[in-house]
Amino acid sequence: MKCTTIILTLLCLTTNSNYAAEQTQPIVCQQKYALCTSAACIPDPRHPDYAICACVVKNGYSVGYKTCEQRTPKEVQYEARRLVSTFSFAQFHAKKNMACRKGIPWTDCVDAPCTVNPMDPKKAICSCKIFNTQSFFTFGGDCDTKKCQEGFWSGTTESSARILRKPLLETLKLSADPSKDNTCSR
Repeated sequence: MKCTTIILTLLCLTTNSNYAAEQTQPIVCQQKYALCTSAACIPDPRHPDYAICACVVKNGYSVGYKTCEQRTPKEVQYEARRLVSTFSFAQFHAKKNMACRKGIPWTDCVDAPCTVNPMDPKKAICSCKIFNTQSFFTFGGDCDTKKCQEGFWSGTTESSARILRKPLLETLKLSADPSKDNTCSR
């Protein structure tokens, strides 16, 4: 009985879901990462609380809650390459963020595990947690709010976005926040 208790305690201490909600301080890293700010997602048939999202692979500064070491790209079984999804300003120049109402399913991909597509190394597939209890915004959907409910989009809440933008702005020494004036017209 004592051995079982110790094993269960160790299992609880070493298990985590790897998602941003569990952490407190964002960390900026410079390396390859998956970017899901405009990703279209579909529900994962094996895990009902998660969606599979089509993201892009980028290289440069990004922010998340895992350490840089935890986010280092790795080769795994079958020569697959694993990345972690984080947040960056990489799509801000080409896409605008669209607000979607509370109650619509969306995914949080920050710190989500991803696999690089072996047939297209510029793309990654990520497993992201599904939410629907808060309004959110996404860089997907091409500013067509009808698309908010036509599929699952990778997104974030305003408060989460503010928390992630701050250290990235400081690291990049940007005086102007690229998110200003970057919303879809209503």
